[in-house]
Amino acid sequence: MFNFSGSLLAGQHDLQKERQPPSRPVPVIFPSLNPPQPSQDTPPAQWTDGARPPISAHILSLKKPSDVTLETLALFNIAFEPHCDFETLVPSPTDNKDQHLPPKSWLDVPSESELGKDATSGAPIKLLSNGRRFPDRNEFYTRAKELFLKNEDAFLSLTRKSSAPKVPVRIAHFRKFWEGLDNLAYYWDNSLDEYLPPKPASPTETIETPTTPTATLPEGPTEENGSKGDPESSPLSSNNGEPRKKVKTEADSTSLATPPTIRSGFGTSKPQIAISSSKVLPARAAPPKVPWAMNMPGLSERTADLSKGSYKGYRIGNGAEMPDQYRLDCVRSFLEPIAWAFGVTLAPHRRPPVLTVEHVRFPVRMNSVGWRGPTDRLKARQGWMEGPVLGVQCRPDVDFGSKRDLEADSILDAVREIGGLLLLAQERAREGQVEKRAGEGKWWTTSPRWGGGPGGEVGEATGASDAPSQDAAQTPDKPATRLREGLGKERRRPSPAEVWKILRPGHPMWDPKLQYEAIGKEKDTEWDDIFMVSSLNHHISILKLRVHRQYIRFITDGTLPSDTPQDPNWHVPVLQRTRWYDLFSVEDRTEAMRGVWGVMAYLMRPKQQDSADQAADVAMKETPRS
Repeated sequence: MFNFSGSLLAGQHDLQKERQPPSRPVPVIFPSLNPPQPSQDTPPAQWTDGARPPISAHILSLKKPSDVTLETLALFNIAFEPHCDFETLVPSPTDNKDQHLPPKSWLDVPSESELGKDATSGAPIKLLSNGRRFPDRNEFYTRAKELFLKNEDAFLSLTRKSSAPKVPVRIAHFRKFWEGLDNLAYYWDNSLDEYLPPKPASPTETIETPTTPTATLPEGPTEENGSKGDPESSPLSSNNGEPRKKVKTEADSTSLATPPTIRSGFGTSKPQIAISSSKVLPARAAPPKVPWAMNMPGLSERTADLSKGSYKGYRIGNGAEMPDQYRLDCVRSFLEPIAWAFGVTLAPHRRPPVLTVEHVRFPVRMNSVGWRGPTDRLKARQGWMEGPVLGVQCRPDVDFGSKRDLEADSILDAVREIGGLLLLAQERAREGQVEKRAGEGKWWTTSPRWGGGPGGEVGEATGASDAPSQDAAQTPDKPATRLREGLGKERRRPSPAEVWKILRPGHPMWDPKLQYEAIGKEKDTEWDDIFMVSSLNHHISILKLRVHRQYIRFITDGTLPSDTPQDPNWHVPVLQRTRWYDLFSVEDRTEAMRGVWGVMAYLMRPKQQDSADQAADVAMKETPRS
């Protein structure tokens, strides 16, 4: 059997060979939002009017995506700022020293003096919040130089093919990214698209008559039984990916009695009985949507049906037909080499990601999250993580505004991004808190009760179905049913009746092996910076939400603070975002790496010591030794 578990698609097609045309490319369109103006001086009137909390009541009224309107966006009272660059997005230190964002000169080839500067300077070693050494320029450029490769050269290096005699390309850190980008190119890269008109049928081709005896080969077709331009010889003529078999249109009693003999270049094959059919299925006009099917042995030898036109180029489909997992793998592989340099691991939630809006559990999209590994090796082996640091959200939506209004699609996409950002903000705000499970301490989870009725409780009236029988109770214990510790107790699972009688609160929503912490947050401020990488089409954009702790408490509990916070703008979160960076462009992906590196450096910076601790350290250094 064939093994198609690998995701590598490089080198599947000859770009100069004509084949069946794929679907037309979809245009690259991004959301265009005209956000509502937030209430700056006081909280919105919707927050104070009415007995029920407005946000949870509005979320419960949403039945379908089209119900998300501008009113939904206005309830969150978020201030949207225009697109900014990384210098504006990443906060700068107050002393203007040790900038978190690498300068653009780091993208140039460093000299030998610059590489050895850190080792010979004698400056103290900078440490991250997890105790690791801060990555220097050498580690940055070692990764960045792999992104300067041309797409064609990197794709050819994946299969160790080269079109010119030159030095082979070496890819180490971003190898999985290039594999993922190659998968995206088979649906998005239309730079070499060439749709050719249909070719007329050649007069020398012979047409098989219904009276000609035909038979089926056990393997793929050969030159003798496969004619060029035959609709029955398409690469994949059925949905299950098997080659189409030739059929007879009329049954011949003579041919069934004496099967015909098929001759090939290797001798005479075994006789095969032709299958009779009165219906000929049409050939598949579109290319197979499964990429590995293009290289199946036997299928590539067949002549494609080019009667309706042919195609030259990369694509086998368009962006709407691409599996969503390809985009996630590519974006995650782009972020992982950067995150690993700071000791951060990308992994999805182990519990369903849901946004808590009072008593409502609203599911949100969060494909992957950056977590910091614990310094304790024992906890690291047990699967503990710390964070979250930042989130990754990839959405499969393409061609905005094609089915309905562009503004409506943009509002829905913005609400999805805001849901992911608020989820990260809630998880970071759980630092030092203990989860309160649903129904914990309530009477319905502590007081046994029975409402009456004939038959009693479950298992008490019948007894034969749920309770253990008397014969089973009198049967002596077998050695296999005893515990290994020799306690002599029988292993028995609780019956459904016993499980039904257990009173306990709902299942926990927090991850028990996750130490929630607002990594990168200043201790002396109530504001937190939430970062998330958003992806559409084959682009990424970095978002930053500056949110107050009282705002997160209002979203979670649905109650306004009793005392007015010192900051009058606590109810107005600020959302910033960069432009969309194209991963197929060398300039865009290198600039995106520089920005993500700066975001990781800012979030993983060392913790600030208290003023008392700093004074004690200074006094200890100034005290002369005896």
